[in-house]
Amino acid sequence: MEIVKQRQVVKSDNPSEGFDGDEMTDRFSARNLFPVRRENKKELICLGTLLLIWLIVWIPRLRGPIDFRWDASTYYVLGTSLAEGKGYRLLNEPGEIEAVQYPPLLPLIVAAHQRVMGTSDYFKIGSALRLSYFLLSGLYLLAVYTLARQVVKPLFALLVATITALSFYSFLHPSDTLYAEVPFALVSVLFLLCHRNSDRPLYFTATAVFGGAAYLLRTAGIALLAAWIAESLIRRRFRQAAMRAAVAAIPILAWQVHVWRVTASADYHRVTYAYQRAPYYYSNVTYGENSWLVDPFRPELGQTTFGGLTGRIVRNLVAVPLALGESAFFPTSYWPAFLDKLHHGLHVPESRAWRTLSSRALSGFLFAAGLLATAGAVIVARRRQWFWALYFAITLGTIVLTPWQSQFWRYLAPVTPLTLIFMVVALLTVRRLLAGRYPRLPNAATASVVAAPVTAILALEAGAAIPLLRNMLPVSYYDDVGRERQLPHFTYGTNWHSLDYAFQWVRRHASPGSVIATTVPQLAYLRTGLKAVLPPFEPDSFTANRLLDEVPVSYLILDDLGVPGISERYAAPVVAGEPNNWRLVFS
Repeated sequence: MEIVKQRQVVKSDNPSEGFDGDEMTDRFSARNLFPVRRENKKELICLGTLLLIWLIVWIPRLRGPIDFRWDASTYYVLGTSLAEGKGYRLLNEPGEIEAVQYPPLLPLIVAAHQRVMGTSDYFKIGSALRLSYFLLSGLYLLAVYTLARQVVKPLFALLVATITALSFYSFLHPSDTLYAEVPFALVSVLFLLCHRNSDRPLYFTATAVFGGAAYLLRTAGIALLAAWIAESLIRRRFRQAAMRAAVAAIPILAWQVHVWRVTASADYHRVTYAYQRAPYYYSNVTYGENSWLVDPFRPELGQTTFGGLTGRIVRNLVAVPLALGESAFFPTSYWPAFLDKLHHGLHVPESRAWRTLSSRALSGFLFAAGLLATAGAVIVARRRQWFWALYFAITLGTIVLTPWQSQFWRYLAPVTPLTLIFMVVALLTVRRLLAGRYPRLPNAATASVVAAPVTAILALEAGAAIPLLRNMLPVSYYDDVGRERQLPHFTYGTNWHSLDYAFQWVRRHASPGSVIATTVPQLAYLRTGLKAVLPPFEPDSFTANRLLDEVPVSYLILDDLGVPGISERYAAPVVAGEPNNWRLVFS
């Protein structure tokens, strides 16, 4: 006996009623991955609007090198090593040790730029990389729109792509910085687009390539590959699961064999200075070794126990909804500056009570948005796109294991398109339920369920993006003869600009064999050409001084960068504890 249930499709001429996964996905064939039809004026208008938004958020920042702060400079140093044929090495380190933390695809992209242009000059290559990220980010927004069109109508797909384009954490900042987030997010979305037809050989190959590329950009890409295999197991297609597992194993084994070879070698343990491979030295050790610390930026707290890991997971689970909201929409850390600009522009006095109340309201709104997105994932999990929810869940599951809660925005940025799609799906579902339960409600009342939160999000994002794009702060670059050239960057405050001057002073006055200790050693290497290391994360100033002498460090640069507080917590006490060992040479 067979029981067949007729598929029910709810149609509406009202564009605000936009969600029916089965109907929408049927409109896209495998041959039409990017759906643009000349007769579909609404589609063309949405795509044209998206193109305009992409250009608006990029034109003010098309000049100069891409941002090289933090991990970005590490990727660049590794790319230079590959381009120069030295292997996969941290050139800033004394002894130029082999790297085991960062997967190699982004450094390979950097190396390709250097080989094509015939130079490793970070100003020239950085400018070329900025243009490359400009193009990659445009493709990413188009892919996000296309992904959203599989479940919602053009207007809502445009809203998903627009919110993505205006998000500071998920688009503006990562597209301005040599991080792996934008290329990783692009190949992840392309994976999801190809995945639906991956039973076909061509799409299977494309899906495998994009999945492997995701892993080789960031090890978080293992969530994509794990979901791909798990899907086959859930469907009891064991032969397919075995094939997918074999394909997924290629990039994983390629990288892990390299990591095993390096960590098992005598050179790994034959360090140039005592703390070169210390577990807290995040760029020099594996993710696993670094993440087993209770707090990688406070190693004196020790390693995580089983009970500590359980507590970490619980704390991280509680933090995930807010992190989803921050990553996709608006960073709470920017709220005080946002309020200052708002009150200054409106000439309205503010109070501490208002600042506190509004900050809590914002956090509550973002937390609720994160919960709504999670609810949307549950709704989608019951439809044809349930693989998206599976990937989303595995991603969250891996994130809550990590100790870097302050970095959740980076880990969640690549799944922002799914976060937004799930949120829109949840809002449209609530609207449909209200309309069905209360048929006498006017359309405007039910439409406000979707319009109100979306309008609030767009207002917040635009309120943050417009001043950022108009008032970018200067970063100083110097040529070989010391001529200064200033170009704009996001969030480049005076604390960072002071480092520009400090690095330039060291570059002009230090002897060739000098070694620098600083919070940002790879950036110091790019700026000065000198070897550079982190200061030891030792609370005892006597021990820290002894370790610095073993390097030996010639210059210790103190900064006030704030989070993660390396200089304030570990470098400054070195000087305060042993003042006779140090002499102030630049301030």
